[in-house]
Parts: sequence; C-alpha cells; structure tokens
Amino acid sequence: MSKKEVKLAELSLLMEALCEERLSVEEKMRLEEIVLSDPDAMQFYLNYSHLHGTLYWDQALGSDDMIPVATPVPETKLPQQTEAPETSRRTRIGSRLVTACLLAFFAVIFISYITQTENPELAENPIGETKSPDNLTVNINNEIVAQPNPNRSIQIDTLKHPMLRTQNEKRVDPFDDRPLIASKPRLLPPAEKLSPRASDEAIVTFINHRIQDGWEAAQVTPSTFATDEEWVRRVYLDVIGRIPTAKEAEQFLTSTQPDKHQRLIQQLTKNPTYVTNWSTIWTRLLIGRSTSREINRHALQDFLVESFAENRPWNDIVYDLVSAEGDSETNGATNFLLAHLNNQAVPATAITTRLFLGTQIQCTQCHNHPFNNATQSQFWEINSFFKQTKVVRSQKMGKDGKKNTQKLELVSLPAKGATFYETRNGLMQPAYPKYAGVKVSDGPDVNRRQELARLITSGKNDQLARAMVNRMWAHFFGYGFTRPIDDMGYHNSPTHPELLNQLASQFIDSGYDIKKLIEWICLSDAYRLSSRFIAENATDNPDDGSTPNFSRMYVKQMTAEQLYDSLQVTANPARVVITDYSTAWNKMQKRDQWLQQFVYTLNNEENDETTTFDGTITQALLMMNGPLVKHSLDYKQKGSILGQVLKEHSPDSKLKKLSMAALTRYPTSRELSELKRLVKERTKQLIARKVPPQTAVVRTYQDIYWAYLNSNEFILIH
Repeated sequence: MSKKEVKLAELSLLMEALCEERLSVEEKMRLEEIVLSDPDAMQFYLNYSHLHGTLYWDQALGSDDMIPVATPVPETKLPQQTEAPETSRRTRIGSRLVTACLLAFFAVIFISYITQTENPELAENPIGETKSPDNLTVNINNEIVAQPNPNRSIQIDTLKHPMLRTQNEKRVDPFDDRPLIASKPRLLPPAEKLSPRASDEAIVTFINHRIQDGWEAAQVTPSTFATDEEWVRRVYLDVIGRIPTAKEAEQFLTSTQPDKHQRLIQQLTKNPTYVTNWSTIWTRLLIGRSTSREINRHALQDFLVESFAENRPWNDIVYDLVSAEGDSETNGATNFLLAHLNNQAVPATAITTRLFLGTQIQCTQCHNHPFNNATQSQFWEINSFFKQTKVVRSQKMGKDGKKNTQKLELVSLPAKGATFYETRNGLMQPAYPKYAGVKVSDGPDVNRRQELARLITSGKNDQLARAMVNRMWAHFFGYGFTRPIDDMGYHNSPTHPELLNQLASQFIDSGYDIKKLIEWICLSDAYRLSSRFIAENATDNPDDGSTPNFSRMYVKQMTAEQLYDSLQVTANPARVVITDYSTAWNKMQKRDQWLQQFVYTLNNEENDETTTFDGTITQALLMMNGPLVKHSLDYKQKGSILGQVLKEHSPDSKLKKLSMAALTRYPTSRELSELKRLVKERTKQLIARKVPPQTAVVRTYQDIYWAYLNSNEFILIH
C-alpha cells in the first residue's frame, strides 16, 4: 500500500474508535498527531465527522421533512425520567445504524485498496522485482473492518509508519520526493501592536510588514506587482462580482493619479453592484443556492441589500439575523433561521457558529472533540438558546384572491428549563443556555436568542470579528489564515496570528465597517502581487497542502455568479448597470435559472454545497454553444460589443477592442501579429467556401471573440 493508503487506513480506524467512544489515551494522541500534521488528514477528519454527524441526525434524531408547527403553550414541561429509556433505546438503534453505514462505507474503500495492491498490473513492485525494505505493506483483515471488535486495538505500528519513519530518520523516502508534512515557517519575534483606531495607512503598512515577516520566515521571495490591467480586473471581480467594462478599465489605466488604486476601491464600494454582489454572497452562505425551501429568499436578500447599502456594522447585521422574530415577508432576517430549525435546531446551532464565529462544532453534537476543549455539553448549551424558538405556519390568501399560500412566522415562546441531550453511553443530560463562559437565565421571561445575539456581537469576545476577517481574507486571496476558514481554534492555528488578531481588533474599532476592511485588504502589497510563479516562491503553493505565505496572488476560479455577470458585460455593458433594486432582482432571478446548470446542491442540514464549475463536458458545451456566449456573439443587438468592434476600420483596432472587452488588456505585439494572420487565413477559407466577403469577416471576428471567452484567462481570477 502507498503512504496515503496507510495513513487513510490508520486514520479511519482511529475515527471509527472515536465515534464509538473507545479511543484510548495513546490512540487519542496519535489521532491528534496525524490530523494536525497533514492538511489532507485534517480534511479527511472533517469529512468523516460531518458524515457521522449527518447520519446521526437523520437516523437517530429523525429528519424533519416539514418544519414543525408550533402550538403556543404557557410553559414547557421538563422531560420525565421515565421517558429517558424509550428515547435512549430509539437513539441506540439509530446509532447502530449510523455505525453500520460508516463501516460499510469504509469497507468498500479498504477492499478497493487491497484489490489494487493484489493486481499485478497495478502493484508498486511487480513479480520479479526486488522490493525495497523501505516500502511497507500493511495487511488489513477484511473481517475486522466489516465487523469491528470493541476489545481490539489499532494494529498499525506507529514506529514503522512512513510519516514517523521519515521524521525519525530525518530523510525523505527515496520513492516519493514529496514531503509528507508541509514545512512550517520559523518563528519570528512578536511585532508591535497597532494603536487603537489606527489610520488606514498605518493598518495597510502593518499588513505589509506582517506578510513580509512571513516571507522571511518561510524563506520565499514575493512575485513582482501585477500590472494595472491584471489588478483592475481582479478587484472588479472580487469587490463587485464582474469584470470591468472596457470604458471602466480604460479610465483606470489612463489615470495618472498616484492614489488611483484607493480611489477605485472607494468608488467600487459605492457602486450599487457592490450591494447586490455581497447580498448575493451572503444569501448563498446563509441559505444556499437552492430555491426548494419554503422560505422567502427575496425578503432575505432585501434585508441584506438594505444592510450593505447603508454599510451597517457587521455585528448589527449578525444580531438581527440571530435574534429575528416575525413573519418571513415583513422581516427578511427571519428566513435565515427558518431554513435551519429542523432536527431540534441542531442545524441552526451548527451553521450559526460556523458562519459567524468560524467554529465547527457539529461533531460535538454526539461526542466530545478528540483533541481540543470542545465538548458535547457545550454544543447543547448553545443549542439551548434556540429552545424557545418555534415556527408557526398559517395560510394566507394568494395575490390572485383564490390560491392559498403558506406563511411562516418565527416566534419565541416563554419556555423555561434545560435542553436534554443523550450521551453516547445512553445517559440523558441537561444543558442550560451558556456561551463563552457566560450563563444566561433559563427562566421563561428571558429571550434566549436575543441574549445569544448580544453575547456574540458585544465585542467582549472578538471571535465574531476574527471569523469575519478570516472569511474576507479568504475571499480576496483564495485562502484564509486557517484551513478551512470556518474551523478556527486551538487545533487549527492561523498562519499569521498577529495579523489576524490586529485586523480583528481594528475591525472592531472601526465599528465593524465592512467597506474599511475591504479597503485595507485590497490596498495591501500582497493583494497587488502578480499570480506568476518565480523560482524563489515555487514552494508557496497551498494547492499541495503547504501553508500559504501569500508571496503571489493565488489563481481562483470565477464563481458561477461572477461568470454569468461577466458574460453579460462582454455582450452588452448597458445590461450590467443597476439603477434600482427591483430591476436587479429580476436580473438575479434569470441568473439563478442559468446557475442550476453549474451548481449542484447537496441539500444537507448545513446548506453545504459545491459549485460544479470545474470543466465538465456539460459546462464546456454550455460555454461553447450556450445562450450567454451566443448572446455575446450577436453583433446585431443594440449596444453589442461585437457590433461596435465591427465598425472599426483597421484590424488592429478591432482586435484591441475585443481583447480589452474580454480580457481587460490589449494584445501583445506578438499576439496582435498572429491574430492578424489568422484573420486573413480564416477569411480566405470562408470566402473559398462561397461565403460572402462581408459575412466572412463578421464570422472571423466572432470566432476570435468566442476563443477569448472560452480561454482560461477569461475564466480565472488571476
């Protein structure tokens, strides 16, 4: 077996033992060592925990197909002790089913690995070759995997494990020249802290110095600054979610003002498209892209549009989302929790901490965290804040006066007492509302969600600011200070702790000003770097699991929303102008219909989803022949980019305008020379096929524009 297979085998056995609460002290230490030493192992751990938690919710607690209807009662009685055995028995049955599902899943993986190893065509050491003593083969008993014995221990010898052998011998396996553990930067002395409410210039300078410290520690040299063409395209996509029009790009490129970068950022954050872009981003994070839920997506986005348009403090926005009450139409903020209040509000608990606090606690719903202080009781203490929250359904008359529609309302009932949860050994335990060491009264006269919102956003605990800074940094750079960005804590230390802490502090001092945070990040030297590798920073490649040092701009894929809006720019720039939100909403609805071809929603309890914009055949065909690209090639429509280009007299002018419209740059002299040659050849070929000369010219330039729109340079943010 390969090193990865050995690691997976050991890690999966340890995770199995963890979920069954039979992990010894030595095995716990080993699990911590593996997960903290390798980003791939960390991701495996998170995926396994997520799968285990999801199956546990669905089978042990039961998935709610419909949001429960609340019947207001004056008081919620505490569960009687006699009810515990029945609940325990039901949950134990579900727990066994979860374990069986997990074991079956990993049995398939192990069997496939063993089959590959036994296949002579796939074996690393074919028959007849001498096998190196450094290549270890680990035989896993299929019976043990399929039918675990509670009394057995992990049989993998850690002293012979490839990862530990490499560490002990201080050498790399000759059969694999890739380090198993990403090298970590050496420690530097602490830097001086920023003064409270520091100036924008001081904050940007601090960012630059701390990033430079990281380069020195990692012994890498930064790439050169990006060209103005690269930077302006990048900042438009990151801040307002689309490429610039040719006119917007040329205004920036021809400007000679020394502070034109700062001026552009401030101009973009005042652009109405900034509001629609960030409201779209946070609607997607809060409730996903799926439109299947019985919630008012329009009302939630209206709430976010108003918040971003007024540049409301981030802590105020979060407070409203967590404490919202009322019906889904009147108060759009209620739709966040309305989408997650199934399964005893377990999803609401998990997504609230993950989005706003950067903490993943879903695995502690059923057991303590293996190597940090997070406990099962802490999960249910936060969950207890949602004990009073209920959803009330009612019927309302439709707009046509005939059809009745569902109306959802979020209410807080005067419930009191504890929330009861079951430990893995079947004991029922109470949990009272408590967050960050602060206990809240469990009386019926206390609105628990309002108290939770107050504790999260008060500023006494800076986790809200740290989580937002980390998420915003990841938005602009592709990687945050932690990986993943929503799993911050002792077990996942940030790459630049001083920078993260100071930015969070300044973010709080600014009044949680989102626009200021964007400006600080976009004006930093790191954000202005080119995406091109150089020999001195080739090791700074987080894609291979190493620590990001931000010595260059990491290339990002456009999101599906960015791609849609950018293609609109290449067809007719007038279409991207937003004058009022009602017009914008109609455009976004059309975009959502198109997005379904690019987005696959997992529809799980936490609104996790993946964009499938990854070069599949369907997507390639959609880009080559889809309606949006065809729309960009329609030169007859009013305001068409291509139509305006065809009116130019010289081939040079035509080609330069097409390149600027699609790639936000002019072609190089070599590109221009080659393109003119292709124009002549292509036109001659079409005329030889008896295509009219004027039509041949039009089709030639359509082909060139089509090639630009289907190029990597157009698709990627670089």
